[in-house]
Amino acid sequence: MLAFTERAAGEWLFVDHAGHTIDVIDPQTGEVRPAQLFVAALGASSYIFAEAAWTQSLPDWIASHVRAFGFLGGVWPRLCPAI
Repeated sequence: MLAFTERAAGEWLFVDHAGHTIDVIDPQTGEVRPAQLFVAALGASSYIFAEAAWTQSLPDWIASHVRAFGFLGGVWPRLCPAI
């Protein structure tokens, strides 16, 4: 088994919400709504998936993972949420 610092390429996907919110503007009404920024990054290549999510609730967290897996083309054996 590899130690945490010894990562095989493609083995880890790092996931978290960025600390700050971003503004999402409705183009029809002009309403500005804050959104969370979800980020998933592959450890070896630093290939990134990012999207706006309305909340950090469990349903939004899971939905962001599902879309990240679809975009990146797979499911990783190890996920590392930021601590």
